[in-house]
Amino acid sequence: MRSTKERRLKQVENINPDVKKHYTPLEIVKYCLSFLDLREMRVLDVGSGENMVWYNNLICREKDWVEIDKGKDFFDYNDKVDWCIGNPPFRVLWDIIKKSTELSDKGFAYLVAIDGINRLTPKRLQFLKDKGFYLNKIVVMNISLWWGRYFFIIFKKEKNDFVGWRNK
Repeated sequence: MRSTKERRLKQVENINPDVKKHYTPLEIVKYCLSFLDLREMRVLDVGSGENMVWYNNLICREKDWVEIDKGKDFFDYNDKVDWCIGNPPFRVLWDIIKKSTELSDKGFAYLVAIDGINRLTPKRLQFLKDKGFYLNKIVVMNISLWWGRYFFIIFKKEKNDFVGWRNK
């Protein structure tokens, strides 16, 4: 286990200070995708980035991507898909999740930091339930290139009682 100082130095070494985006490492994308069977699905990569690592590693029937820097804004996308996946910008994560409930027929799965978990408030979980989406799985991992713990959260249109909440 590296010390906090060692991890911080490793992060600085791997990040260009002029770059405001951090792309998902290939091995993490492959690991996350291993939890989903998308072979017969229509899948949307919700923020493909320059390297399109999620999109390029999707094994599915049909795929599409959006990336605002390439002129395809997720919030303007209106085609139905089976799944939305990726590592969305954390600043608009909840808005992306809400839009995913409109686009996705089967589910959505996103790589998030702890703030992504913290955004799953009782009110928001109720909103997702009302839309028919239930948290199905959380995969916890360390990503040495980045700071802290990360979570691959999978929501499916499959009713379950994996997570409970109280609104009061």
